Amino acid sequence: MNKLLKIITVLTVLLSIISPINTIKAQEEDDNTFVVGMECNYTPFNWTQVNETETTVALEGGGYADGYDVTIARAIAKYLGKELVIKKMSWDGLEPALQAGVIDAVIAGMTDTADRRQRVDFTQPYYESQMVMIVRKDDKLADAKSLKDFSNKKVLGQLNTLYDTVIDQIPDVIHATALEDYPAMVMQLNNELVDGVTAELPVAAGIVATNPDLTYVEFADGKGFDVDLTDTSVSIAVNKDNPELKNQIDSFLDTLSDKEKREMMDEAIERIPATITSLSDNIFIAAKQIFEVYSPLFISGIGSTLTLAFSGTILGLLIGLIIGAIRAIKVEERDSLISKIVKRVVWFITTVYIEIFRGTPMMVQGAFIYYGLKNIVHWSPFTAGVFVITINTGAYMAEIIRSGIQAVDKGQSEAARSIGMNSVQTMLYIVLPQAIKNSFPAIGNEFVINIKDSSVLNVIAVTELFYQAKSVAGSLYAFVPTYFVVALIYLCLTFPTTRILNYIEKRMNRKKAIVFDQEGSVQ
Repeated sequence: MNKLLKIITVLTVLLSIISPINTIKAQEEDDNTFVVGMECNYTPFNWTQVNETETTVALEGGGYADGYDVTIARAIAKYLGKELVIKKMSWDGLEPALQAGVIDAVIAGMTDTADRRQRVDFTQPYYESQMVMIVRKDDKLADAKSLKDFSNKKVLGQLNTLYDTVIDQIPDVIHATALEDYPAMVMQLNNELVDGVTAELPVAAGIVATNPDLTYVEFADGKGFDVDLTDTSVSIAVNKDNPELKNQIDSFLDTLSDKEKREMMDEAIERIPATITSLSDNIFIAAKQIFEVYSPLFISGIGSTLTLAFSGTILGLLIGLIIGAIRAIKVEERDSLISKIVKRVVWFITTVYIEIFRGTPMMVQGAFIYYGLKNIVHWSPFTAGVFVITINTGAYMAEIIRSGIQAVDKGQSEAARSIGMNSVQTMLYIVLPQAIKNSFPAIGNEFVINIKDSSVLNVIAVTELFYQAKSVAGSLYAFVPTYFVVALIYLCLTFPTTRILNYIEKRMNRKKAIVFDQEGSVQ
């Protein structure tokens, strides 16, 4: 018990040291850098790779970003006289991060819409494209000439984008449920679950480059989707409170001609890593190819995931021990009025804490704590991630420990008090050690759960294992083999962990089962 408390104390101190360092770093970045948010999994606009080149930018958590968006971001940073920092985060996290001031701009192929304009500002377009339809090469639709050819066909678009809403322009179309990202959409198309996927031309070109069984259909004027040029253009999003930055970026974009933009895009398509365009059709061979090339990213993600899970579990256990012990104290008739009030107030507060953090998704907690408290606490995504897992785990641990305390025979507490121990000493030296032993399987299970559940923290740009895999899948447009690799990695992390925990549990139970007779022999 004493050793456990020492370990927990050391980890708590270390975390308290790391957090201010990240705070200072974040504040320094605000003044000296141009911080841009993007997914880094939207080839050819942005992707993640493992090798550094003249056009790449290093990413926190491992790997390098490249693509058309990176080229534009580098040029803007040079124009502003600042150092470029790219933060890799999920699509859903880009706008909240911009509004909270975590990033200065979003350069991620984002379309300027009336709905988004209510929350953020947009510059003039930095790329103009056309809308096409991605289909299977061996399908008759590969020779389609107009939208009418897709009548009674199942067509899929990207969630919360124009590429989903325009599908209804196709007469008698079967409108498939929109998905969040193109790797998942491409998988649907390859598996013949849908007949077509809407996309802008550069994205379609990138997908076809990595999926030789696919092609895309370009429609002649009047035969395709009825959209304005602005609808198929992408712009740079900036915070509404920063009009100066918007004007500076617009001034830079004024210096770029349409020809220069097309040349930049063509160069980005040519820079797509050869590995991405040479994957095997065999899922197992493709998975092997992906792991061999992107193993540094996976290894980095494993390190982050294990650190998050271990730190969150240990610190959450500390919270659970304190709250669980408090909640095990009952209001007794012999208590004074003040004591009864204090106990009931503390019980109410701890109950609210437990219900809130057990009753809401960790993803929501992460978004609120990181983005909502950004103006109060300047911490890094990783530190915020540890904090989120800690308080979430603490809520579960509190109930686990309370159950463990209730399982301890009351006679032991009475015996401790009979030899002069007070309530605190009884709880600390008699009850809690046994409660931890009783609760060990559930405590170990929380660690295993945290290994997997840390994946939801990609919403605040924590580059753990799942998000690294998501970046690779988006860069390759190879959903199945990439997630096959990450599934095996998670299994390799959780299976040995559960075996070790089971072994420790058996050792603890074996010691319990040893009974000595009066002569000292073991029965």
